[in-house]
Amino acid sequence: MTRTGMHMIKKGFSFQGPAEGVHALNSWITPEDDLFLVTHMGFLNIDPDHWHLDVDGLVGTPTRLRLSDLQAMPQREYMSFHECAGSPLAPTVARRRIGNVVWKGVPLSLVLERAKISTDASYVWTSGLEWGEYAEIEEAYQKDLPIEKALAEEVLLALEINGRPLTPERGGPVRLVVPGWYGTNSVKWVGSITAANRRASGAYTTRFYNDPTASGTKPVWDVTPESVIVSPSPNDLLSADMPTKIWGWAWGDRQISSVEVSVDGGGSWRTASVGPREGRSWQRFELTWSPEPGPHLLLCRCKNELGEEQPVSDARNAVHSVQVQVDF
Repeated sequence: MTRTGMHMIKKGFSFQGPAEGVHALNSWITPEDDLFLVTHMGFLNIDPDHWHLDVDGLVGTPTRLRLSDLQAMPQREYMSFHECAGSPLAPTVARRRIGNVVWKGVPLSLVLERAKISTDASYVWTSGLEWGEYAEIEEAYQKDLPIEKALAEEVLLALEINGRPLTPERGGPVRLVVPGWYGTNSVKWVGSITAANRRASGAYTTRFYNDPTASGTKPVWDVTPESVIVSPSPNDLLSADMPTKIWGWAWGDRQISSVEVSVDGGGSWRTASVGPREGRSWQRFELTWSPEPGPHLLLCRCKNELGEEQPVSDARNAVHSVQVQVDF
């Protein structure tokens, strides 16, 4: 989908994240320096003066919006965790690419209403403007949303993150943001939106990002319950019988109702306190522990309001563990 005024900054798959992993995530709002960056085909630089968004398909009024048009529309802020689903080539490997940010932009529903979306539309396809190859596939990065999610108030055409304009690396000048769903659905460098009565048929909705279930495949959409221990880290110096705070973050599309922590590798579990959430932010959990000398394997697991909980292993949201050493 090459247009005038844009070029690839870097081609090929790319990942950037803090060297300390989740142990760097000390802030309620994640600074951009600590927020992961991942792309399938490379990073795209777009001249804002040349950017436009085409809205077509099952709409009464096919629409083209320039950046100034979008900036003139009503905007809102929304706080949400932002998580990468991990590699679609290894979907059962937990990657822990996560942060918590504040997005600002135009609700997608307003753009769809402006284009007079048809009642026959059951999906909304969104396509990015980047190009290149991923896993021997070369085609546009296109994802889809069920119409109910596309019209949800939290889904945005984002212009800002944490109070600053989106950089090219973050998908600017405009990207889709789907709070509560894995980052693969939040299309960067968005260039077109199509209303349709079926799912998109491209590789990123068929070959990639589908999980097997007993009844067939399931799209990688809503984020399942997950939690991580931020502190202590394996490098922390812990002393016996000195109260130690074990704390971290828990999150999911549905609110987290409980978190448990184990200090003996899963032999026993203790209930942690869990803080509130704002929008679809992550939630902080804490447990005070007076450790005994020796090695300890710390684990955390959480459950959401529907009773869904983290699996022990072999899943992108598998239970997180931290090995620590306690001195005399």
